[in-house]
Amino acid sequence: MKSVLSLPVLLIAAFLAPEDLQSQAWSAADKEGVVAAAMDYMDGALNVDAERVARGVHMELNKVMIRTLPQTGRQVLAYNTHTTLVEAVRGIAARVANVDKTVDVTVFDIGNDLAVARAVGELWYDFLQLARIDGEWKIVNVLWARNQLASGGGQNSEEDRAGVEAAALDYIEGAYSGDADRMARALHPELNKVLLTRHRETGMPFLYKMGAGDLIEGTRAGLGLLDEGERQIEVEIYDLSHDIAQVKVASAMYIDYLQLARVNEEWKIINVLWVPNPDRPGQ
Repeated sequence: MKSVLSLPVLLIAAFLAPEDLQSQAWSAADKEGVVAAAMDYMDGALNVDAERVARGVHMELNKVMIRTLPQTGRQVLAYNTHTTLVEAVRGIAARVANVDKTVDVTVFDIGNDLAVARAVGELWYDFLQLARIDGEWKIVNVLWARNQLASGGGQNSEEDRAGVEAAALDYIEGAYSGDADRMARALHPELNKVLLTRHRETGMPFLYKMGAGDLIEGTRAGLGLLDEGERQIEVEIYDLSHDIAQVKVASAMYIDYLQLARVNEEWKIINVLWVPNPDRPGQ
């Protein structure tokens, strides 16, 4: 049997207080907090309330959409941070003056101080990843698209669903098998992977971030090896629309929430919010 503790888990051991890995129940209060943050984010924008938007998002927010360059027809990632988002909301009044202010929030999952949700309005279709930090839910990652449902657009095919699942499996099976090529195939080069952790000595929460290079080279080094019969991989696609997807990958060692986009005709993982599986072997 071959089982090697991966680099991320080793880093957690250095920083994390033991109680931080305990599973959290999905309670009514949790759902209320997640919905409140999502509404601060989108309803705040529609009502030009920058302070509300700022309240809903983490200071290290990574908000991404896919943009096509007219000069080449190629697609790239376009970003908003906390600051650019809040300032954009201050200047959005004319654009949203006659827009339907209805917002629909769907909570897909809550656990281990993480949550995933979707916020949809007339203009926007947003996948959200949230973390509970010192009792407050904050949006950490967003992948979004312009909402085309009203005009009959935005739908994705079964072929897209297969592509999303294949990318998710390349990610987790690549890690467990030490296959750097599979891992690289799954990731966008600008991947943002985030772990909510708490420093053992100071007790202060912080976001530990990894990029595509970290994951690919860690995989190449065999830092996450686990025998196939022990992996317990389950992939759940929460939503797939507008060429973006929100997915959960649960496995023996990790719980990963993925946000993927079809970029230049290939499905790539853009954002990840994750936690070590509290039921992993040895716990």
